[in-house]
Amino acid sequence: MFQIGFLEILIIIILGLIIIGPKRLPEVLKILIKFYKRIENKLSDFKKDIEKDIGADELKKDVFNELRMEELENNKETKDD
Repeated sequence: MFQIGFLEILIIIILGLIIIGPKRLPEVLKILIKFYKRIENKLSDFKKDIEKDIGADELKKDVFNELRMEELENNKETKDD
């Protein structure tokens, strides 16, 4: 979801050590990771529900079929020339 590089992670850990302290940092990190995973799962569920409600699978199939038909028509036209 987020693209965080090694340098950013290192800065966050150093700031965490300074602000929170080395004793509580692992506990806080576990809580933050659990919270992040919950939010990620909720957003994923929400996305699936929206896609289900609007019929995204059917729309994807329709778009794919239309693109395929255009491709076949273009191939047919180029062969006729």
